[in-house]
Amino acid sequence: MEENKNNINEDLTSEISNEDLSAAEKADKENQTEKNNLQNQEESSNNQLITVRPVKFQEFENITVNHAIKKNLDIMLDIPMHISVELGRTKSTIREVMELEKGSIVELNKIAGEQVEIFVNQKLVAKGEVIVIEDKFGVRVTSTNIVKQIT
Repeated sequence: MEENKNNINEDLTSEISNEDLSAAEKADKENQTEKNNLQNQEESSNNQLITVRPVKFQEFENITVNHAIKKNLDIMLDIPMHISVELGRTKSTIREVMELEKGSIVELNKIAGEQVEIFVNQKLVAKGEVIVIEDKFGVRVTSTNIVKQIT
C-alpha cells in the first residue's frame, strides 16, 4: 500500500513539475517576443529623421496700472500708522520690575551698534541703525521687508 502511495506521489509531482515547466517556458517565450518587438521599434525609430524647431513664445502685453485702482490707493496712502523702533528685549520677573527706580539699568539682548527693528502697526517691516541728528535720535533704514508694487 505504501508503494502505491509513493507511486501516486511521484506521478503527481512529475505532472505538476511538467505543468510548471510548460508555464515557465510560455512566460519565457512571451518575454522574448516582447523584447524583440521593443528592439524592432527602437531600430525603426532610430532610422526616422527628427526635426527640431525653435520655440515661439507668446509676447506679453505691457501691463499698465488701472487708474481706478491707483486712485483708491491714493486714498489709503494718507492713513496714519504707528511706527516703533525696538532697541532690544529682555525678560524680567515682577519683583525685578517693581524694584526699578530712577537710575536703574535694564540690560537688553542686543549689542551696541547692532541693527534695530522697525515695526509698523506691530509688524516688522525694516531694520536700521540708530543715528543722532542734532539732539534727537533717528533710524537710518538699512533693509526692508516691504515689496513696493505701486509705481
